[in-house]
Parts: sequence; C-alpha cells; structure tokens
Amino acid sequence: MLRKHYLKCYNGDKMNGQLGNQTQTDLLRLAAQTNMPLAQIQQQAMAQAAMQEQSGIIEVPQVNFYPSRHSNPVKARRQDIKQAYRLLKPTKRSIFSPRRWWFGGKYRYNTNTMRCCIDGCDVENLIRLAGNIYDQIVDEETGKSLWSLYFHNPVTGEPEAFVAQENVTSGRKQRGTYCPEHLHLYHMLTKWEREEEAEQESKGGTLKAKLKKGVSIVAVPINTIKKKDNTPPTLTKYQPFFEMLKQDNIPVTHFANSATGANDLVMIVFDMRQFQNNGNARLLFDALAIHQMQQQVATNQPMPLPTESNDGSV
Repeated sequence: MLRKHYLKCYNGDKMNGQLGNQTQTDLLRLAAQTNMPLAQIQQQAMAQAAMQEQSGIIEVPQVNFYPSRHSNPVKARRQDIKQAYRLLKPTKRSIFSPRRWWFGGKYRYNTNTMRCCIDGCDVENLIRLAGNIYDQIVDEETGKSLWSLYFHNPVTGEPEAFVAQENVTSGRKQRGTYCPEHLHLYHMLTKWEREEEAEQESKGGTLKAKLKKGVSIVAVPINTIKKKDNTPPTLTKYQPFFEMLKQDNIPVTHFANSATGANDLVMIVFDMRQFQNNGNARLLFDALAIHQMQQQVATNQPMPLPTESNDGSV
C-alpha cells in the first residue's frame, strides 16, 4: 500500500488512522474535537486518498502533528503554531557526532534542494515514482497548489526550488527543502501566523508602534490608483500574447489620442539587434520617437509621441 500524508490526531485515548480512510462523519467529529477548519481536514483526506490510488510501493515519511484540543480557539492556534515550529526545524546531528563540528555539518540532511531537510526524503525520486504530489495538495481558499505557491519565483514566475530556513520562517537558508507532508504543515503554519497577526492588527496594538516609526495610513479610493483598461472585448483573446511580449522585454508602442487619452494605435516591433546582442529596448524606443518627430516635421501636423509600455495590455 502506498503511504502518504498521515495527519495523526487523538480521538480520546486512541489515535485515528489515515484520514483518507475516514468517513465524512469521522472528519466532522475530528474537526469539532481539534478546532481545526473542516476544509483543511478534508483537503488532507483527499490528498491521502489520491496517493492510495497510485500503484507501486513507496515509503513516505509521516508527520505526527497533533492539533490542539483547547476550548479557546486563540490558545489552540498558538499551541498549533508552537508545535509546527518544533516539527519543521531541520534535523541536527548528534552533539557526539564528529561530523557535526565540520564546516556545514551541523544539519544531517542539508545536502541539496531535492532532499527534505527534516526526514531526508528523496523528493526527486518521490515525484518520479508517484507524480507531482505538491501539485495535488490545493489550498482551499486560494485554489492554488503547493507547487504553484512555493516552487515558482513570485516576481518572474519562473520555476524555483523551495529552500527551507534554519528557524522555519527566519534565519539562514538551508540547502534542503520540505517533503510534501512537511511543506503542507509549513503552509498551514504561515496561515495561522497571518491570522494571528491580523487579530493583533485589528486590536490596534500595533498602531502606536507604527506612529513611532513615522508611518500613517491614508485612505485612498481604489478608482484613483487602479489603471483603466480600455481594451475592446474583441481583443482580450490576445492578452496572453502581450504577456509573452512583456516577459521577453519586446517594446510595445502605444499611440495615444491627445483628445481622449485612449490608445488609438498599438505597434509591436521585433528588432533582430535586440535578440542578437541582447540590446536595450530603450534604444529602439528612442529610434521610434525620433522617426515620428521627423514625420511630424515633414507633414507639419501635430502627432503624439509614442508611449513605451510593456504592461501586457493591448
């Protein structure tokens, strides 16, 4: 049997088995006992059931995380946060091991980005045999998987390995990563901390600290900062194409109407010099502006200068 994603919880004095084998009634009872959202437990159960349907035999480390059963939700969340920090810290070598005192030998599984820094799980082999498990675990609020949340650069969108930190959410970066089980716990930890921070913000306890730093909050209408999109509906299908132009830094020139401010003409120029020499797109834009000024002088008709834009809009 393929074992994956064990979230063990206490039920009285006995411990339940895999969540993937539990009924909906059992999940409801577990949510009531642990004060955990039912959606999170159902998400974990679905991930376990999906792994059980896979063929073959593979051993996956289990995380013995026991949700707090405290009657106060705030205290229960704090206990869960404390336990998550303890479970997510990288595994250290024994103080009696000579290798611990070597340079870079303090942590046992801190070798590469394809190995879990806690249990030593070979993530590369796991993905090759069982598929991308990270992509099967989806956040119930955003609808995004762990793979899209943690294995892509948030700025460029390029694939990037997730690297653990020495103190879980702070400290020096490790060379290792988290297996799907530990990464899911890390994801829940970050959500719990955001909820904790939001409650502290709502109580106003941090307002005085912000004022000491010279920070004040000004209410600005969204309409004043949101860019108006005047793209006709018939051109929305070309939006992915303009996103590709933005990523490749290909200049998109907009000819705006001086009276209405809307873009009357949109011109895309592919210059071979830009691709061969990795030239700056700014040079091409300046050349277009000079060419337009020459046309303006020749015709003696006022024409608006082109506006350089690479925001992906048509």
